[in-house]
Amino acid sequence: MSNKEKVVIEVREDGPLVVKNVPRLEMPDGAEGPLRPVMALCRCGASSRKPFCDGSHLKIGFSGKSDDLTENNRIFSYDGEEISIYYSRLLCSHSGKCSARLNSVFDPSSKPWIIPDKGSVEDIKEVVAACPSGALRFSQPGESGNATHIEGNDCVIKIEKNGPYHVSNINIKDARWANGASRRKYVLCRCGKSAIKPFCDGAHYDEKWSDEEPATK
Repeated sequence: MSNKEKVVIEVREDGPLVVKNVPRLEMPDGAEGPLRPVMALCRCGASSRKPFCDGSHLKIGFSGKSDDLTENNRIFSYDGEEISIYYSRLLCSHSGKCSARLNSVFDPSSKPWIIPDKGSVEDIKEVVAACPSGALRFSQPGESGNATHIEGNDCVIKIEKNGPYHVSNINIKDARWANGASRRKYVLCRCGKSAIKPFCDGAHYDEKWSDEEPATK
């Protein structure tokens, strides 16, 4: 068994994310986080020692259950002459990287909010690669299916300030995947408010969650 295969995330029922053998943990300020063979990461939003669990999920009665993924579990397609873009609202973590990098194509204030022909193919590919949740994919004429185009093979968990865990190339056990979700690039809820736990659905953004304040039941 390779070292990569030993790296795994296990979701404890109504409890933390247990991470085993992760080689890299990046804190919200970009610094390297402390590493142990087994770490319990908070996903209820209430720990006083974030990102690590301190048992607060028991005190606040945290529930790790998710809503039914059937509703809104669809992929939207936006077709251009040279490239088509696919978007999953359910998977979107509201990181804003797409509009910040290429507002001519990704403009939330417009309808439709994605217009592929307003940007170059290479620029669109870069934006899709930068999307942390895998909510964006693309395909070009003659291709079957669509791709997230994740860059690199590093196993890493990056923690977004006031946001979720960005996970790359790490297996998560017994996850319930949304339609079109990437197994190589995804985001996990850290605030405890997501409707699709353990994955992030952008609830931290909608409710202005701060990782400096403890959550309440």
